[in-house]
Amino acid sequence: MTLSLQWLNDYLKTDLNPDQIAEALTSIGLEVEKIESSESMPGGLKGVIAGKVLTCEKHPDADRLKVTTVDIGGDKPSSIVCGGPNVAAGQTVWVAVPGTTLYDKDGNPRAINTSKIRGALSEGMICAEDELGLGESHEGVLVLSDDVKIGTLASDYYHVTSDTILEIGLTPNRSDATSVLGVAEDLAAYLTLQNDVEYKVQWPLIPEIKKADNPQAFKVNIRNAEACPRYSGILISDITIGPSPEWMQKHLQSIGVKSINNVVDITNFILHEIGQPLHAFDADKIAGREIIVETKKAGTPFLALDGVTYKLSEEDLMICDGEGNPMCIGGVYGGLNSGVSNTTKTIFLEAAHFNAGSVRRSSMRHNLRTEAAKRFEKGSDPNITVKALARAADLLSQFASGKVASELFDIYPKPISPVRIKLNLQKINETAGVKFTIQQIERILNALHMEIIEKSADHLVVTVPTNKADVLREIDVIEEILRIYGYINIPLPGKMNTSVAMESRFALHRMRRLIGQLLSSNGFVECMNMSLTSPAYYKGLNATDASSWVTIHNTSNESLNLLRPEMIIPTLETIRRNVNRKQDDLRLYEFGKSYHQHDGQPSETEHLVVSLVGQQQPVHWQSKNGNAVNFFSIKSEVHALLSRLGISNWTIRKIENESGLEYGLEYLTNNKPLVRFGKVSSAWCDKMDLKQNVFLAEFMFETMIQKASEYTAIYVELNKFPQVQRDLAIVIDDSTSFEDIQKVALKAGGEWLTNLQVFDIYANADQLGAGKMSIALRFTIDNRDATLTDKDLDQWFGKMQRALTSALKAEIRK
Repeated sequence: MTLSLQWLNDYLKTDLNPDQIAEALTSIGLEVEKIESSESMPGGLKGVIAGKVLTCEKHPDADRLKVTTVDIGGDKPSSIVCGGPNVAAGQTVWVAVPGTTLYDKDGNPRAINTSKIRGALSEGMICAEDELGLGESHEGVLVLSDDVKIGTLASDYYHVTSDTILEIGLTPNRSDATSVLGVAEDLAAYLTLQNDVEYKVQWPLIPEIKKADNPQAFKVNIRNAEACPRYSGILISDITIGPSPEWMQKHLQSIGVKSINNVVDITNFILHEIGQPLHAFDADKIAGREIIVETKKAGTPFLALDGVTYKLSEEDLMICDGEGNPMCIGGVYGGLNSGVSNTTKTIFLEAAHFNAGSVRRSSMRHNLRTEAAKRFEKGSDPNITVKALARAADLLSQFASGKVASELFDIYPKPISPVRIKLNLQKINETAGVKFTIQQIERILNALHMEIIEKSADHLVVTVPTNKADVLREIDVIEEILRIYGYINIPLPGKMNTSVAMESRFALHRMRRLIGQLLSSNGFVECMNMSLTSPAYYKGLNATDASSWVTIHNTSNESLNLLRPEMIIPTLETIRRNVNRKQDDLRLYEFGKSYHQHDGQPSETEHLVVSLVGQQQPVHWQSKNGNAVNFFSIKSEVHALLSRLGISNWTIRKIENESGLEYGLEYLTNNKPLVRFGKVSSAWCDKMDLKQNVFLAEFMFETMIQKASEYTAIYVELNKFPQVQRDLAIVIDDSTSFEDIQKVALKAGGEWLTNLQVFDIYANADQLGAGKMSIALRFTIDNRDATLTDKDLDQWFGKMQRALTSALKAEIRK
């Protein structure tokens, strides 16, 4: 929000400097983001001086240009090339000297320098009125009366005033600080307490609204009182459209608001002064002489002030005419065909209190972030609408010749009363860390205009003004007390106490860090996707039960309205984005949640997703064809992670065309899914326009952490007896899995078998037979009690061969 220092000082009847105001604002919780100077006219007309044209001759090389000499009060006349058709010797004109920056009426800067124009020296510029921001005309130079002295500064001639502007950051809860008077009231309360001098805000004198001599017929019909708890309005006739008074233009200019005309300027002035948005309709354009406040059917078109036609939602509150035609999105934006124009004679002036949530949703839905919407969405004061209308009626009477032409419409079916809050004095002191006396608390509450309606030795009951929409609880009032007392005045204790937080080494955030460090050290990159995705991605995939999906109403992007029901599609989105930018070899991981609902109750499941795309190693001269990732690549990453967490002893289930995986494995522990991994379905990749093979592992994070917490590290002394390795090749059915072999080998080998590896696989139907394969196994044998003898090994190896031939119908290759 933008504040004028002069405006604040006027209402406070003070002469505080910018630093004093900034310090006070910061103390009451209004952060000052920027302080800068501002002039009531663009650039302050600095460097513009009155001069007398001494000579004026045609430019030798350009017919439309003239070469002049101008006396601006210096040691010698200035040579200036001018294109103004009306420039002539003897005129008094405004001259922008070199080094000046001029601003047009739209605030666009133009630097003036000494230069040569078509070979002629030009030491400045003779100005037209539009070049000074004084008007619209560019027909010729601005000629002054002869009584203007040479050397007169334009800033003095036009009484340009300077001001200081403060940009403050408003948090969403500060509905009371959306106007100059609101901030002034807060400052007055703070300054009163800090300086032991009572500061009072000097509100403008607002006379009551006069009754119309001959009230015109008009009606107001509120059909949605929930979205519009109060609607006030009045007809003002005999309007004369013209410029607003100079002082008002200067006030608006100082805070960056462009002057339009007297009617629009008055509504903008009151918006910033009091904080109540007003809307002026051309009454002659309101069909049926009736205002209807209602919602319309979804898809109803609305032609707005910016010339854009918006499709309305059934939730948008609309201000309509008597025929139901939308004229304005309530509290947000006006329509193109109902606003004030240069021919307007009668206006209907609206001052309403709209539901904050309704305004915010409409504003965000249509991306219309207006000044009015920003105030309504914080919670406007419902009890100030008539005062704002009275202020407007008075100003319109003074500066637009307006007259009240109807009764005052004020539809307020359920008046909103100030909230009553009980304050416990002991709790105030305990929360604040300050020992307040009851007199101090009373003084602060009085300064905040919080009326004390009940008082005892240990508590107070106060009423909270309706402009403080966020102050609803005892703790909120305590915060208000501390703001005005000054956070900087709260003493720091001489001793600080803290507690040591004890947590499990398997706390989720610690395990995420451990796993992330492992994966990152192995070349993986962490990614973070939004929890929102598009339902269109899942069309035709048969991914999850759509009835369990959790959807939201996303006003920012209606296509992203689904909380992700699984993790593969969001991962493929990330892969697609990277592949489209020539990042073909990817190693990614993400911690994230999927969302479902059952019987109306939402649930979240946390996952760890690891994915591989492209080559395992960069292509180089020794491996020109590269080494593409495959199923065993992702399997090795899964085993490495499970090994690091000490997880073992799982059961295995094969996956085929299931939940996004074309093929793969699922590991289970205690019949609960631990991880599933494999090749992502081609249909899913095609849906995301991916031609690359994607291999992915999806860990059930909470199950994985629970299983990891059961692991106890066992430290074993190095074996002082030598290990022995033996190789064995067997012919088995090609449907036999390594897990089947491993299970038999571990049972037959006992404690001596410490490792089992496959180092070769061979398949040849002519030599081995159809459906057969040869697999070469390497056994690592380790006895911790004695050195293994040849007899020991022969007995052990014979037992192993018998077990394999018996259980797997294997044939020993000689």
